[in-house]
Amino acid sequence: MNPIVIFIIVFILESVSFFGYSKVASILSLFYCKIFESELFNKIAEHKKEVIHLKKKLNDISCQDEFAKWVKVNRRLTAATAKYEEASSKGSSVQSSTTLMINLVLKVLLVVVRMGLILIFRKQPLFYANNEWLGVFSYFMTKNGAVHIIVWMLICSNISKRILTAIKKK
Repeated sequence: MNPIVIFIIVFILESVSFFGYSKVASILSLFYCKIFESELFNKIAEHKKEVIHLKKKLNDISCQDEFAKWVKVNRRLTAATAKYEEASSKGSSVQSSTTLMINLVLKVLLVVVRMGLILIFRKQPLFYANNEWLGVFSYFMTKNGAVHIIVWMLICSNISKRILTAIKKK
């Protein structure tokens, strides 16, 4: 496998670790909920619009002059608020459970990808470099002058962390 592809994979893995599993999981769960749970979140948006509309309508009505109309709108507002709160609680529970599952899947996936790369390429060198460049690291489980996957992943991880730290400081 090309060392640049491994660098990109390690950079993605380090980015997830650097920014935090929970932050990445919450962003991914937002996308998941927008795509697969859009009906529920559309209902929440409709209920919210209805509550806002009824509140505006209730504020326009004088409770002393038009009491019967005000009571009718107030009852509709109470019912709409209850529907909104029920749908909103369902939406937040769906989103939190999705975030939890995505967080777990991310952690497992990152470990599996790292271990998979190491297991697949453990017996073959990624590339050959000058012995003076890597010193002792070039002898780790490979021929003289060859760079092993573990050493390359450590180098890529270190470079990725430095890049991400520099980006975050800006």
